[in-house]
Formats: sequence, structure tokens, C-alpha cells
Amino acid sequence: MVKRKAMKNGLILGLAVWIAGIAAAQTNAPVKLRVGTYNVGHFNQGMKGGLEVRGKAQYPNDKGVTGKYIKQELLNWKHWIGAQSLDILAVQEWNRFFDQDSTYKAADELLKPFYNHIYFGDEHAWIYNGIATNYQLTGLRQQYWFQDYYALIGDLKIGDKTVQVISTHIPWQAKGHAAALDALTAQLKKFKYFICFGDMNATDEEILKFPEAGFNIANGGHQGWFVTAAGGVLLDRMKDGPNRHIDNIITSGNIKIMKVDAPYTKLNDLDHLPVLADVIITE
Repeated sequence: MVKRKAMKNGLILGLAVWIAGIAAAQTNAPVKLRVGTYNVGHFNQGMKGGLEVRGKAQYPNDKGVTGKYIKQELLNWKHWIGAQSLDILAVQEWNRFFDQDSTYKAADELLKPFYNHIYFGDEHAWIYNGIATNYQLTGLRQQYWFQDYYALIGDLKIGDKTVQVISTHIPWQAKGHAAALDALTAQLKKFKYFICFGDMNATDEEILKFPEAGFNIANGGHQGWFVTAAGGVLLDRMKDGPNRHIDNIITSGNIKIMKVDAPYTKLNDLDHLPVLADVIITE
């Protein structure tokens, strides 16, 4: 009887060790996330204040006309965001209100139907960064680069790993641009795991400094270049051009990037195109 009981206890202990081993392996297994970054240009082709209401010149007091236009455009944006099914959506140049008439609060209408956790940094007239996800981020903080330009940073816990999730906007102004890129690179080097989304306003040469620093990049990486400053390319009647790849997803070297795309959205294509990708946390 004692021997049988000892065997039973041994089997239970062995099973517990086996289950613990599986749990540990799962904790360290690769994790794939579908992510995207989008400079939404205040929903108005890069002009602040929200969507410009069409029809006001002819129908200044007819909300039946102007209101219908706003609602249709709102639904177009909402449909696009939902159709992407992103685990993390980082945005820049957000606007509190979707339209210039301040009819609809943009986050309530466009993000809350799809995401339980919505985080925004400081709201400035032009610069306003956010992160929408169904994962919880902790330790939210901001890092300013130059004037109103900053990074919003949060910590994402996945298994035994902490991944810094970042939405940033780098200044285009010569006075602050190079120093901001250097400061961003220095900040990223401090993180073991990170996914950095944003409008880098960078030349191709500057973008390639990120992989030189040991990072992976979606735009300009292993799948090549993706135009995101599309307006100038369209006006030049070209499919691509130098230094038109200013939006990017940058990760630490232990996070792989696959399935990159910068699609035309039919929303704000004369300003910025989004960058979408699969990221795989490998260690």
C-alpha cells in the first residue's frame, strides 16, 4: 500500500513538473501582434481642427447637408479602423473632435467601439499622440523632443517580458530634427523590448541609421521601402521617390517584423499613409 501511494505521489509530482514546464515554455513562446501606425492628419489632410465640413458655402445653415457629409466620412474612418483588426494602433496628429463643427468626439466614435484601452499624451494644436489597444499598458509617461513634439510610452506585460510601446512624432524643423532623432535612438537603446510607432519626418539615410543601431524597421527594412508621404508622389505622377518613407515601426532586435504594408485608405491619402505590420516577440 505504501509503495503504491509513493508511486501515486511520484506521478502527481511528475505531472506537476511537466505542466510547469509547458507553462514556462508558453511564457517564452513567440508572440505575434498585428500593429499599425497612422498619422491621421487631424482627419483633414494635415490641417488642424478636424474634418473640414463640405457644403458650407452653399448650405451654411443646412445641417441636413453638412451633417450627412460629416457622418459619412466618420463611418468611412470607423470602417477602416475596424477592418484592420489591429492589436495595437498608434496614432499621431489626432484631433479631439472628428469634425470642425465639434459634433463628434473622435476617440469615442472611432476607437472605443474596438478598443478597451485608449491612451493619449498631451494635446497640442498640431501634435497629439495616442495608442489604442485591448492590452493594458502601465507606467504611461511622455518624453519631449522639441517644442510640442514628444513620445507617449507605456509598458506592455507579455509573459515574463515587458515591452515598451511608443507613439512618437519627430519634428521636421531643422532646428530640432536631428537632435530629436538622436534622442529617440538613445532612449530606445535603454529598452530590452520595444515597439516604436511614429512619424519620423526622416530622410531615407536617417531611417537606415536605426538598423545600424541594432533595431528592426518596417519601412526600409527587409521588405524594402513603402511610400507614406503619398501626396507628393501622386503629384509627381510617380510610384515612389526618395525621402517619401517618413512613417515607420521600429522594434528592438529581438522583435521580428513581417507582412509590412502601407495601404491607400481613401481617407487621408494626400497627407500620410499608415504603416501596418506583424511583429513577433521572439525571446
